[in-house]
Amino acid sequence: MDRPTWAAGDFWVYDVRGSGLSVGNTTFRMDVTGTDSVTLNGTPHPSYKVSADLKITAGLVTFEVKPDIWFSVDTLAIVKITAVIPPIGNLTTQTTIVIAGSPPQTIQWPLTAGATWSSSTEIWTSSMNATKTTWSHSTLSTTFAVQPDATITVPAGTFSTNPLKELSGNGTYTTNFWSAQVGNWARVGSYNNTGKNTQNFNLTSYGYSGGGFFGSIILGLPIWIWLILLVVIVVAIIGFFAVRRRKPPVMMPPAMPPQQPPMGP
Repeated sequence: MDRPTWAAGDFWVYDVRGSGLSVGNTTFRMDVTGTDSVTLNGTPHPSYKVSADLKITAGLVTFEVKPDIWFSVDTLAIVKITAVIPPIGNLTTQTTIVIAGSPPQTIQWPLTAGATWSSSTEIWTSSMNATKTTWSHSTLSTTFAVQPDATITVPAGTFSTNPLKELSGNGTYTTNFWSAQVGNWARVGSYNNTGKNTQNFNLTSYGYSGGGFFGSIILGLPIWIWLILLVVIVVAIIGFFAVRRRKPPVMMPPAMPPQQPPMGP
């Protein structure tokens, strides 16, 4: 699978289940708003800017966070996240969180089953509320492994995917089921160090324009739809020429005899 190309207006919506989020209804939406440049330690990183929306609804109570996320144009790895966490009653105050990986981790495209690589980044986090700002940092090392192609079914449909396993140092891992048709993940699964699935993001709807009409619509069609289109085109061509063959020839009007020039006075 080649690296998807995103554009403003592309979006993906996921249903989130597990890890305490299975109570009520939890959704996560991503909308590409355009491109931007994020500078980390003096190095600019061309990025897609994505406006996200995490909404948790339980009964009459709704908790919502709307982070901005920057993805590297070259690798689609996360470069930076900013989020304003609203207060929860009188328990917390509004807090602004900024997370950045310097340099961003690397995803090696195209994704080919059996490919593996490792990538490290220094994660810097700032937490700012009305009274103070707290900084922290840690090193994140990840081993990436492209799994065999898998066809999965989610609420948005059935998709052929290239699963990318991301194994952390403590043995936990996520698997991102990349889909060329979707232009993103059809599913993201989280697993503990025993391999138990603890959380899933399942695609419920999407809009992806990458590659234009022929790249995202025609080339992504299943083979049986290709065959139907081929039959329709052939029938249309045969019908066109049959109509032309049966059509009577157009009769030209008889030629008018030459007119004499007008006589002078």
